[in-house]
Amino acid sequence: MPALATRNLNKKFGSVHAVNNVSITVDPGEVVALLGPNGAGKSTTLDCALGLLAPDSGSSAIFGMKPREAIRCGLVGVVQQNDALLDEMNVKELITFVSYTYRQHRAVEEVMEWTGITHLAKRRAVKCSGGEKQRIRLAIGLLPDPLLLLLDEPTTGMDVKSRGEFWQFISEQAELGRAIMFATHYLAEAQEYAERTIIIRDGAVIADQNTDDLRRMHAGSTLRISYSCSDEEVREALEGARGELDWIVQTDHGELVVRGRDLDDAARAALALPGAQNLELTESSLEDAYTALINGEHAS
Repeated sequence: MPALATRNLNKKFGSVHAVNNVSITVDPGEVVALLGPNGAGKSTTLDCALGLLAPDSGSSAIFGMKPREAIRCGLVGVVQQNDALLDEMNVKELITFVSYTYRQHRAVEEVMEWTGITHLAKRRAVKCSGGEKQRIRLAIGLLPDPLLLLLDEPTTGMDVKSRGEFWQFISEQAELGRAIMFATHYLAEAQEYAERTIIIRDGAVIADQNTDDLRRMHAGSTLRISYSCSDEEVREALEGARGELDWIVQTDHGELVVRGRDLDDAARAALALPGAQNLELTESSLEDAYTALINGEHAS
């Protein structure tokens, strides 16, 4: 049974189609990145999926239940970037206070240890840094021991070390069977930690694929190599290797740059050039694919 399943969700605000026929499925143990520019509809989609906002049409289910029922059963943990915290309480008091809202929950000390905030127990929330507040929100989200975690910009305010520790923890939670969906602007994090990536533009899903497949299919790679022959010889060699493939070929003062997909033949042809040296083949990043899709472009 899917952890989260939305079917043909639609939501309009006046003339703005904020959620446009969105169908998303997240399975237990899966880590899924939800990407899109500001105003693309990510937050509205999640609000409709959680039952916090009524869609105009379509449906959402969490482990086969209506979203509000699943939330009442403690199956869902949500970590928002800007959730208000009761600043005058210390951290342990705050998490303990929230724990009283659940019929059953993990021990406060346990979720604090999981999220690395035990040392903050007596510090007032208002005195915590942005990254520490995100950890507090994560501890609160873990209180009901949820099977689905939804994270909105979860590493905002964290330093590099804290981000690495955070994602190590999230990976461990997925291995335990929790389903994870996170929205982020840090595309390198999505590339490294998300098995699947969903991209939303203008309220609609424009990509939903395995992250590595999406990266390779929608951006292409870049080949660079130095040569000592004429530019005309270089272009003739590449034309012979190109076949049906569509590459962008640039030559500049003894350096060849080829951009596109399936560059193995280009690399072989380039290595056969007189004076060929310093070959460099760079795979495209998720950011390259994201940019191409958001701009409505395709790799050449």
